[in-house]
Amino acid sequence: MNTQADATMNPPAAPLVSVYIPTRNRSALLRRAIDSVLEQTWPRIEILVCDEASTDDTAEVVAWYARCHPGKFVYLRNETPQGACRARNRCIEHASGTYVTGLDDDDFFHPQRIECLVDLYRRHKPSFACSRFRYFQAVSEVTALRDRLHGPAELAKTEPLGLPALLYANLAGNQVLTELSRMRELGGFDEAMPSWQDYDMWIRLADRYGPAVRSPVLLSFVDDDRSRARIRNSSRRAEGSERFIAKHQRLMNADQRRNHRNIQYVMNRERPPLGEIVRNVSIGGYKSTVKLLLHKFFGVAIG
Repeated sequence: MNTQADATMNPPAAPLVSVYIPTRNRSALLRRAIDSVLEQTWPRIEILVCDEASTDDTAEVVAWYARCHPGKFVYLRNETPQGACRARNRCIEHASGTYVTGLDDDDFFHPQRIECLVDLYRRHKPSFACSRFRYFQAVSEVTALRDRLHGPAELAKTEPLGLPALLYANLAGNQVLTELSRMRELGGFDEAMPSWQDYDMWIRLADRYGPAVRSPVLLSFVDDDRSRARIRNSSRRAEGSERFIAKHQRLMNADQRRNHRNIQYVMNRERPPLGEIVRNVSIGGYKSTVKLLLHKFFGVAIG
């Protein structure tokens, strides 16, 4: 029996990747997000859409995709809005993949994103894999980046992301790829967090399973349309920051705590005395200190 020949003729199937997409009343944007997942070069993907009580044609849109791609879609619906965090967790509960990643309904992927992250994960065995991302307000701003195909050598490059660096800032962005079992072991996203749920999850993954890796290639595009209400402009973001610090303070050193205090000043539109700013200077989080100085002296709130 020639097992080597059999293995060559019948290579093992690629592991299934589950992609969760929470959505509410944004069917046109949802189409763009789904299309970017269907265009992935990775061959085995399931797409789980959790509909947060939409009153537009979201259900019909997902049903159309499901008919066109049998067996590839799972549609879940909350009859009353329960928040994006609960929607993500419902998808995670119903997912079947070896790996899992997410996508917000107004964002989209580069076609090589999942293939790149699965390869990095399998080669480096990190807590999670992620990539650099680009904000945009009009798709035309990132079209050339989306359409550019990257070679194997470029996609094989990595940047280490250890817990100390992550405790200064969310360097992973709003989506990562990890094993589904790990997400479930950690209990999914913390639904008690009013915001920063993604950042909180990445910290828990790195704390439990070790360093992460990041591709330096831009493989994700995040909609920054200021005409729509965004959680980052609400008081919930500041509350999420406070809960994040309380939850992970044991992991932070003094410099990291000063960094997050500066972030809170800017989010709360506070202008502390200069002496307080000097005492709160963060070396590792120097950007937060610069943002606070700009806010105090020029009224500019960044981030």
